[in-house]
Amino acid sequence: MSLPELSIRRPVFATVSLLALILLGIVSYLGMNVDENPDVSLPYVSVMITYEGALPEQMDTQVTKKVEEAVGEAKGVKHIQSTSSEGYSRTGIEFNLDIDPAMAAQDVRDKLSAIRGELPEGIKEPIIARYDMKASPVATIAFTGDTASLRELSILVEDVIKPRLQKISGVGQLKVTGLQERRIELLLDRDKVASFGFSVPEIIQRLQQENLDIPAGKLTENTNELAVRTAGNFKDPKDFLSLVMGIRNGAPVYYKQIGTVKDTVKDIESIARYDGQEVVGLEIGKQSGANAVKVAKQVKAALERIQQDLPSGIALHMVRDDAKRIEESIHEVWFDLIVGGVFAVITVLWFLGDWRSTVISALTIPASIIATFFFMKLANFTINSMSLLGLSLSVGLLIDDAIVVIENIIRHRQLGKSAMTAAADGTKEIALAVMATTFTVVAVFIPVGFMSGVVGQFFKEFGLTIAFAVLISLFIAFTLTPMMAALYLPVGQHATGRLGRWWMTWNTLFEKMATSYASILHNLLQFHRKKTLGISAALFLLSMLLLPYLGSSFIPDTDQAQFTVKVQTQIGPTIEGLDQSTLYLVETLQQLPEVQHVFSTTAAGEQNLFVTLIPKQNRERSQIEIIGDARNKLNSIPGIRADFEQGGGKPVSVSLTGESVETLGEIAEQLHRKMETIPGVRDIVSNYRPGSPNLDITIKTERANDLGISTSTIGNALQTLLQGTVIGKFSDGDERVDINLRLNAKDRSSPESLQNVFLTSEKMKTDGQRLLIPLSQVVNMGYATSPSEINRYDRQKEIRLTANLEKTTLGDFNNKFYEDMNEIPLPAGYQVGGAGQTEDMDDSFSSMTIALVLAAAFIFMVLAAQFESYSEPFAIMLALPLAVIGALAGLFLAGSELSLISLIGIMMLMGLVTKNAILLIDFAKQRMQEGTSCNDALVDAARIRLRPILMTSIAMIFGMLPIALSIGPGAEARAPMAHAIIGGLITSTLLTLIVVPVVYSLIHGWRKHQSNKEVRQSIS
Repeated sequence: MSLPELSIRRPVFATVSLLALILLGIVSYLGMNVDENPDVSLPYVSVMITYEGALPEQMDTQVTKKVEEAVGEAKGVKHIQSTSSEGYSRTGIEFNLDIDPAMAAQDVRDKLSAIRGELPEGIKEPIIARYDMKASPVATIAFTGDTASLRELSILVEDVIKPRLQKISGVGQLKVTGLQERRIELLLDRDKVASFGFSVPEIIQRLQQENLDIPAGKLTENTNELAVRTAGNFKDPKDFLSLVMGIRNGAPVYYKQIGTVKDTVKDIESIARYDGQEVVGLEIGKQSGANAVKVAKQVKAALERIQQDLPSGIALHMVRDDAKRIEESIHEVWFDLIVGGVFAVITVLWFLGDWRSTVISALTIPASIIATFFFMKLANFTINSMSLLGLSLSVGLLIDDAIVVIENIIRHRQLGKSAMTAAADGTKEIALAVMATTFTVVAVFIPVGFMSGVVGQFFKEFGLTIAFAVLISLFIAFTLTPMMAALYLPVGQHATGRLGRWWMTWNTLFEKMATSYASILHNLLQFHRKKTLGISAALFLLSMLLLPYLGSSFIPDTDQAQFTVKVQTQIGPTIEGLDQSTLYLVETLQQLPEVQHVFSTTAAGEQNLFVTLIPKQNRERSQIEIIGDARNKLNSIPGIRADFEQGGGKPVSVSLTGESVETLGEIAEQLHRKMETIPGVRDIVSNYRPGSPNLDITIKTERANDLGISTSTIGNALQTLLQGTVIGKFSDGDERVDINLRLNAKDRSSPESLQNVFLTSEKMKTDGQRLLIPLSQVVNMGYATSPSEINRYDRQKEIRLTANLEKTTLGDFNNKFYEDMNEIPLPAGYQVGGAGQTEDMDDSFSSMTIALVLAAAFIFMVLAAQFESYSEPFAIMLALPLAVIGALAGLFLAGSELSLISLIGIMMLMGLVTKNAILLIDFAKQRMQEGTSCNDALVDAARIRLRPILMTSIAMIFGMLPIALSIGPGAEARAPMAHAIIGGLITSTLLTLIVVPVVYSLIHGWRKHQSNKEVRQSIS
């Protein structure tokens, strides 16, 4: 007994089987995570090392290179990217997809532990974490206080809020901007220190000896113990003034005679502002592989609890809220799915004219979607834009099988059969064709689901979700649909009233159209088969002419109602000076009517402005148009060169690698000029900033040796006097504050002030005191320039040029930029290549080509098995190029580009368009087995199958219409797929009804001729 017969005879069994799947689907849906995109993050480990005062070149040679050499030996390393800047080394290690992130992080820790002794002593402990340094924060908060100072806000963020947020699972890096940290400054007077003959090591040693709290042990008396400690920690910063630093000429010298004490804050490293008001900002990143929405939601929940405990007058503002933005995008996909389903149901009702058959067919959509969540949960998928997009695009597909089955059952009922017999026979007659149509769709998306690399991970959930859904819809079409048709489907009852009259008029017109179509097809099969093929081939070739006008990109940009502005400046201006410039930039941006808030951060050499816009539906201009206006306003300001980023970063990324930073800089200038000549290229920025001023101090080696001055003595003394040395901690209640020793501001304000810094010689005077030697005696001072950052990629120095595109595509840029690269001669060992989206696009298009070939091969295998023939499937597969005609035309008319998204749409078409051809040819073969001639069988099949073919195609087109209109948040990234599918469905449906029967007729005639020829040869 077949599955349809079992369901008809045992309706309760069929019902509870489906209800079980639906129940599991509901439970699975409630337990699934929500995210914007599938988890495509690679195993990524970041290493951050701080070495205060070190120049970029020192960080590169002494720290970064050693880290790269060590972690390069870890298993599964794919890429290493690093940045060395003043005082910081940041190294990102990207691993292959098959490497477990936790194991990768542990491997990096082990490698760094092995070389810890080779790194400079003055570095802080390396920070190793599982997060991508390039990833955007999932949430950003600005803290303001009407009743609290920035210092008090800083204490609140550092001591209360940050520790509570760090406990949240999935939270990665927490970056605080605008922070003001308390510090006790011991400021030395250079001349007084020299006059008393104190050396820097002597001062440090004396200060460290006095500010100590030392446990001494225990006193035991009978059965009692008493802990003893030496309480030497100072209770007040002013206590340092009374500290005896040494004896000179028999008299004590107090610290107040050579320096002062200041209870202040650390040197300001960044200033944060929210709509111009100075704030403390907190950027929250996620760990590699963590769910962005889940992390952002947990952070928001924790902040709501924290807000209740905050003193009055202190407020927090959500500057960036990825959870809200992603949920709005997901809500839009749900809206598209529901509206598409309603459109598909209306289409079925219009064609069938009976609400009962429509309801029976329509039940397939919600039942299939809900049950699919169970299999998505088993596959560890999330609720994201790609998995939901798969469900949205498959709405028309889900109802297809039920439509074909119910339509065939109705036809058998109209032949006079009983309800149960018609349901069984109608389903049985169409079963193989329905299975073949479903399996061709599955055959397309199985290769998509197993594509390699990041692209494969990105589309795995999309492809397999569709495969799950259509397989479930097939199960429903063979269980619920025939069962309900046998129980509840009457014959000859259609809509009544005015709607009924409209339907009868439409049905009459449709029958006339079907008769006319059959007549036209009959004439074409008899007299114009070759002409039909010629016209089809000509249309296909003409559609190929559209390719140069489409352009190509990786993934279309979306209007996220937010973007980032970066302004890079040369090292030199103080942060306070740059902050005044930032305020003017904020005021300029706020002149745009669409700008809602601006969060700015100012640091050494860089100004960042995060701009949030009013929602997309509440403004007339698109985000791209607003950015264009903002670009013109900001770049008109003297000395400002604004760089704009939106979404996933800038599309153009050109990587230049080699050994010498200076040579790389010269080549980068030539590449920059070449990029400027390409139309549509905007915001060209290089990460190389030459000309950072340095004061190089060169040691006179022989003179220093003669005077007993070592290199370490010079370096350590200068580091203490200029950068400062932390000589201990000051305890103020529960607060532990750094005590920093250095020169006062006056004595470290100019190179000349260093001339009279005295160094302690290893040689002694006659009175037993060490000689004091002026710094000017053992060094030469000179000005030099060096890059403020040194970037490396796969252990080679790199300069990267990035740019935005306006009214052009990434593919067009690559064609124009790389075709004339011979004009720029590159020295040996230097290379130029695409990075970022260019690299991703090349990899994805290559991977997509393989998937397309595999999909075509699988479709052929399914069809060959269905028709038990190697030649007949070619007639059906001819529908594939016919779909390409409309797909390219749809993209062209909609103004969409040929991107990864639209390619997936074209691939999806491969499964969709074969469905109609299978229905047509399968029915024709049944007629031929009954003795009807090939051409008559094709005409008969075309006339009878015209209604289900048009129903399924129109249902799919209207089901995708909401996606194609690209109205809501994030819709721009989904629309090209719908444009390609709708265009392909229109042309393939129309041409399939003509071309496929013609080709099948030719193949059948050829096979018959070959068979007759073999018979004649055997007789002769």
